[in-house]
Amino acid sequence: MGDWEVSLNLGEKIPGKELLLLLEKIDKTGSLNRAVEEAGVSYRYGWGLLNRAEEALGKALVMRQAGGSAGGGTTLTPAGKKLLGHMQALQREVQGQLAALFTHEDEQPERHLVLASTMEPVVTGLLDVLEQAYLQETGIIVRHIAAGSGQAMAMAKAGRVDLILTHAPELEEEFVAHGWGVGRIPVMGNDFVLVGPAADPAGAAKAQSAAAAFKSIFQAKQIFISRGDQSGTHLAEQKIWRQAGINPVDCAWYIEARNTLGNYGMLQRAAELGGYTLVDRASFTTGYSEEKLAILVAKDPLLENIFCAIPISRKKAAVNQDGAESFAAWLTSSTAVRIIFDFGRQEYGQPLFTPYKQ
Repeated sequence: MGDWEVSLNLGEKIPGKELLLLLEKIDKTGSLNRAVEEAGVSYRYGWGLLNRAEEALGKALVMRQAGGSAGGGTTLTPAGKKLLGHMQALQREVQGQLAALFTHEDEQPERHLVLASTMEPVVTGLLDVLEQAYLQETGIIVRHIAAGSGQAMAMAKAGRVDLILTHAPELEEEFVAHGWGVGRIPVMGNDFVLVGPAADPAGAAKAQSAAAAFKSIFQAKQIFISRGDQSGTHLAEQKIWRQAGINPVDCAWYIEARNTLGNYGMLQRAAELGGYTLVDRASFTTGYSEEKLAILVAKDPLLENIFCAIPISRKKAAVNQDGAESFAAWLTSSTAVRIIFDFGRQEYGQPLFTPYKQ
């Protein structure tokens, strides 16, 4: 592909490449001082770039902790993490499309796979770690595109990806049954949790099940924020409403965010409105650090959350099925299991995901 490069800018004065690098370094180091040093820019320039981006987007991207320029820390806000995830996903997709465009028939194509993954393994950083380990072991690059489960399957049907990583069991079974996927390979899991105001005006925490908790929210007419986008999280939420015998779609207190928020944004919106929402535990652990929201309901069979890798069938699209099957199998190898088991343990005191038990 030579020296071709696509640069994404936010407005006229915010170079996207530099902003992406700075956000990545802040997320990695937890320090603006270290981030600007690794990014090769001055502290003044880096801080000014962040200020311009926050002004343009109307959202805080970083949080400063006490300690001043010598000892304080800087971390990404949920909005910052969301922006970082979207910019990384866009960069990978553009690079993949350029690689395909500029690879001639008489050239050896780059050894890589394209994976459409649900958001949770992406925004937590787990997928980056797994892909890097696979590259070191095999020399094969895996590029991922972040999307909800339903969107990931739509990309697969359009022939844009070689495999998907999703957490929507019913959609996955239908996807495989219709020949799009060669099989579901369970990789890991965590659980969904119902979160809401610490005061819990609906009394959801007193309920004996997730369905009963949803019914209490309905009866109390409390605000509920829904993904509304056919993601795995949204489908899990719909299943619980059905179990409760309730269709909340036309209720004034039921807010469908659709494709605009993601789990981190959902948490922020629920905190702002004093509402309830359903997210996976990893998203809550990594994406929310305030005290307005609390986990109210967990450990219910309906809240099980399993992530499956599905290689796409070459009978349906022009994909690298063999490579996809190899990577999907590797995700259950001892190397991948160890990475998943340890991921988040040091920072949060517990792993964010649990390897699937075969």
